[in-house]
Amino acid sequence: MNVLPDTTLVISPDRNVSCSGAPRFWGVLWYHSGRRNGIGRRKAWAMSTSRELPPRTGSRAEQERLSRRAQRKLEAERRARQRRRLLVIVPIVIALVAVGIGVWWNQRSAQEVAAVQMPDVSKYTSVPHDGRFLGDPNAPVHVIEWGDYQCPACKSFEQRFFPTILEQYIATGKVRWEFRDFAFIGPESARAAEAAYCALDQGKFWEFHAALYANQTGENVGAFSDRRLEEIARVVGLDVGQFRSCLRDGTHKEDVQQMVREAQSLGVRATPSFSVNGSAPFTIRSLGDLTQRIEEALP
Repeated sequence: MNVLPDTTLVISPDRNVSCSGAPRFWGVLWYHSGRRNGIGRRKAWAMSTSRELPPRTGSRAEQERLSRRAQRKLEAERRARQRRRLLVIVPIVIALVAVGIGVWWNQRSAQEVAAVQMPDVSKYTSVPHDGRFLGDPNAPVHVIEWGDYQCPACKSFEQRFFPTILEQYIATGKVRWEFRDFAFIGPESARAAEAAYCALDQGKFWEFHAALYANQTGENVGAFSDRRLEEIARVVGLDVGQFRSCLRDGTHKEDVQQMVREAQSLGVRATPSFSVNGSAPFTIRSLGDLTQRIEEALP
């Protein structure tokens, strides 16, 4: 074996070779090692004093590391693309769902609106009427009725008993009749009462009053939703735009609430309730209960 001068060669027991000696020997080793790894002579000599081998490039480990880095980068880009797609798709899906719900609701509303009925209101228009009053202003008996448009007993009275009262007492000038709201069953009661107030503004309170009872279907089940109330207004012959604004703006909300508070202060606890010439409020079990009170009040 050829050995450079001033250099000691040590053979370790495990046959590994290590060298120690003059710096020239290390320089030679670094020079040849640098050539194999693509490092110039000057840099190889400069690195000779550190006794560290230069990192090998192009190794399998380096390639694998670069490959994993590339894979991570591709995965990150793929996830970013998915997020961008979601940002586009999700709003579209939400919009489609909203449109679908809107179509369904409109169809449901259309079905509800199609069920609106308009009763014969000639019985009201054939007698003097002014706002909430029916009959001669100079009639000797003044009867007040408190009602709730969702009250089944009120609807029954309106359709079964009131035509007789109208024919025998109001049309003959004996009774002046007044209707007041006692909206207590639920939110649709109050809404219907407000709507009747809006109809009063257009001079058609009694027509709307009759139509509300004719279209009563239950308590707070959508019978008096705003959309349906608007359709009732249309059927009655109101200016629907004006009516809608009146209802939407809550023009008569406080009026209805004030009327309910006043009824409570007078002792009204149920509907329909009545008062004859200022008497305390009372309820009836039959038409005879009311006509007896009226007859007793007549001169």
